[in-house]
Amino acid sequence: MTNLTKKEIQIFGKVLAKIGAAIEGNPSLLLGFLENTDEPKNNGGKDLVGQEVESLNLFERFKDTKKSEIESELLKLNREELRFLIKKHSFGSTKLSSVEKLAEYIADQVSKRSTDVFIDQE
Repeated sequence: MTNLTKKEIQIFGKVLAKIGAAIEGNPSLLLGFLENTDEPKNNGGKDLVGQEVESLNLFERFKDTKKSEIESELLKLNREELRFLIKKHSFGSTKLSSVEKLAEYIADQVSKRSTDVFIDQE
């Protein structure tokens, strides 16, 4: 940590006093700020996933489709949507992060299976 001077501490004290006065005059200001900075609720990334992707059944959609065609279709989706599909269809965990690798992984899984045996299980 760098050494702070007495002058810097005094200036910081003035800033804190101004913040304190603003909060004292309007406590809802701080409450609103704290509510907006709380940890986001984990909903599986559904905020970043479109309705079409949520309802997509990969096995019905890509039945009798070549792996390369599946992959090219999946490349149109974003990273969060691809991760959502991996989780939804129980393809297992993966440390892959690029859209290309995720699409390739999903296409490989879909081409190996003919039906989703996990579709109705929680």
